[in-house]
Amino acid sequence: MMGSKGLRKATEIAILNANYIAARLEGAFKILYKGESGLVAHECILDVRVIKDTGVTEEDIAKRLIDYGFHSPTMSWPVAGTMMIEPTESEPKREIDRFCDAMISIRKEIADIESGCLDVVDNMLKNAPHTAEEVSKDEWGHSYSRTRAAYPISTLKSNKFWPPVGRVDNTYGDRNLICSCPSMDDF
Repeated sequence: MMGSKGLRKATEIAILNANYIAARLEGAFKILYKGESGLVAHECILDVRVIKDTGVTEEDIAKRLIDYGFHSPTMSWPVAGTMMIEPTESEPKREIDRFCDAMISIRKEIADIESGCLDVVDNMLKNAPHTAEEVSKDEWGHSYSRTRAAYPISTLKSNKFWPPVGRVDNTYGDRNLICSCPSMDDF
């Protein structure tokens, strides 16, 4: 429906968006699969295997992105221990910048774990996502502040998505399906 010119333009913008993300995140994360010119294709693959000694995984980063209001990019494909970001042609620069700011902030949180400023087990990444219920409880048993958990960047104070549930054990859920269908007797 876009025609050949529209399809070409959409492809060019998607590639431009991926390269913009790669340029913004270079230095914070290792970027895989850059061509001879230093550019990526339509996707930007971040290698998080280099931080595995902190105990932080790509899943921890994905869960922390929820606190920033983002759905996780593809994890561990095509390479285990990576995150593949595929911006489309429809992503506005403002939203791409917001995503890059979140990833850079998350990398700073990882640096705080590396330096010992944050506990290896009790940190924002390992406990993410943080629900409104958890953050508003009278008790707060974490070594980091509620503000750092819920509002890691100032823009979230005026526009915050609160996840309805905290961390779910993904592999348990994949292996132990629970049917929420009505009983056969109901039919």
